[in-house]
Amino acid sequence: MSKLTKSLTIFSVIILTGLAITFGFAGCDSDGNMANLFDFEPSPDDTNELKPLIVGVVEEPQPFRANDGLVHLVYEVQIENFTTETIDLKKLTVFGVTGEQAPVPLQVLEGGNFMIRTLLLQYHPFKKAPLDEVTIDQLGPGQTGVTFLDVTVDSFELVPDKLINVVEIDGPPIIAQLLGQSALTVSTEIDVNHEQALVLGEPIKGGRWINLNGCCDFANSAHRRVIRSVDGEEFFPERYSIDILEVDEENNLFVGDPNDNNSWLGYGAELIAVADGVVSRVVKGLPDNKPGESPPFPISLADGAGNIVIMHIGNGIYVLYAHLIPGSNDHLEVGDFVAKGEMVGLLGNTGQSGAPHLHFQVMDGNSIAEAEGVTFEFEQFDDLGRLLDVAEEDGDDEGDGLDLDDVIDPDAEEEMEQNSPGIILTGVELFPEPLPRTNEHQLQFTIIGFPE
Repeated sequence: MSKLTKSLTIFSVIILTGLAITFGFAGCDSDGNMANLFDFEPSPDDTNELKPLIVGVVEEPQPFRANDGLVHLVYEVQIENFTTETIDLKKLTVFGVTGEQAPVPLQVLEGGNFMIRTLLLQYHPFKKAPLDEVTIDQLGPGQTGVTFLDVTVDSFELVPDKLINVVEIDGPPIIAQLLGQSALTVSTEIDVNHEQALVLGEPIKGGRWINLNGCCDFANSAHRRVIRSVDGEEFFPERYSIDILEVDEENNLFVGDPNDNNSWLGYGAELIAVADGVVSRVVKGLPDNKPGESPPFPISLADGAGNIVIMHIGNGIYVLYAHLIPGSNDHLEVGDFVAKGEMVGLLGNTGQSGAPHLHFQVMDGNSIAEAEGVTFEFEQFDDLGRLLDVAEEDGDDEGDGLDLDDVIDPDAEEEMEQNSPGIILTGVELFPEPLPRTNEHQLQFTIIGFPE
């Protein structure tokens, strides 16, 4: 090696070594340690199938027992059409999987049964539109649908570890040609939350109470299909919420003029804390509505539930009492401790409400909208009977749910459509004797009695 070559070689080594030290070349990090350059993601499997649908589940379902004797798993499946074509929703099958056992079919929705439980992922007002005008069996390009599920099993021992949701569509020709099949299926798996459902005391002492909006009947419960959009994120806060009204032994909700709040049997009933808690939000001072009429002032999302009390009962769980009589919650301020059984307020008809009732809701946030609904059961009540049919004075008995609470659309300029105050309960079936219930949820259209 010549002196020139040797000198250049030494010079090059010095330069490269300096660059390596200065810029971190040669796989060294800032501490002088060898960087783990070989810790990279594996190459994707190019044999994976293209999926024209994106399918997901909003919340892990948590099993609870209801007063039909069954254990319910309530959740929503979102289906996004990721194609440039319209697709037909044909079938949704739910399988339960436990351990290494083979999947067991738990529910099959096909054709009309699939459609009647599926909405577009968008704002849906509580109007009396027939369900077949808002439910869907197709998704256009880029559209997302939500299917509202209520899967039941006979006992907690039969609740699976996971649920597999298999969606079948009729694919457009271009998709079928691409995948070589005419029927396309996409599935998603979700864990089941096996924690014990929240057990609460009664919200009212005594009386006979019917739930006219509640879990889990999608077709007849306006609450079940509520979708809220807050700050770019969707929520299902009323998944398990209930609207309860007092009913007498002749199945009357009111005696006298239905346009007078005082004629309604439950008006002014004392509402009590279902658990020890701390007041986290209070809305006061809103006037009662006249039954069947719009509130006498513009309604916003902030006051849509009328006079309210929200209590934090621990572990990030909140309970909401809505539509309280004005002045009845004036004794409470944010930060006040309320013991289980103490008065929260009086049942009223404030905010977006068509008749005196209690809207009771359990959720995972201190907001009536920006939260997910949480499963709950009542400690004790008597099961008294079932409502087989319900109508209104105007004869509207479409079975699409009674709009006791209207969803608030802050941007809507159209006049709010309200319920006729003359709700008529028909086809009531009472049990020969009250059936004592322990740790169960009150379902839609059931009549119960709380302990005195």
